[in-house]
Amino acid sequence: MAVAELNLSRRALLGAAFVLPLSRHPELVSGSTFLFPWLAPGTRWTPDQVRGDDLSRAVTKWDRAHTRFRNAEAALAAVQGADDVVFDRVLGRFNHALRRLLRAPPPDPAAFAAKLALAIEQEIWELTGGEACLAALKRDARRFASLRSS
Repeated sequence: MAVAELNLSRRALLGAAFVLPLSRHPELVSGSTFLFPWLAPGTRWTPDQVRGDDLSRAVTKWDRAHTRFRNAEAALAAVQGADDVVFDRVLGRFNHALRRLLRAPPPDPAAFAAKLALAIEQEIWELTGGEACLAALKRDARRFASLRSS
């Protein structure tokens, strides 16, 4: 009989371990946030993953890729007269940043238009990995078309 009571208490402990974090879940308790000691006193933080803020993640990914591309573009312009080894290295970084930007989902139709113009300017169909960029453009066009029709 003592063994049965021990098993029951283990189950209860295990159940409590899973239920306790859910007691602060934002869908269950309004205003649920995390407190961190290194933030200012009284400051609360709710992660985007909990809020389901997909748009902010897409914007962040697009913004990061766009910033990397602009930096790579500036670096390429800065080494125009440099020797071939340096230019090839910077050109490789530029092409990588270009592919990353073209595969990133644009947050709005204006960013999609800029992405399409960039793809045409840079002739991405000739680049290694250009097929994945074209497939991303196709996905983006379908996504924006479905938003417009609904």
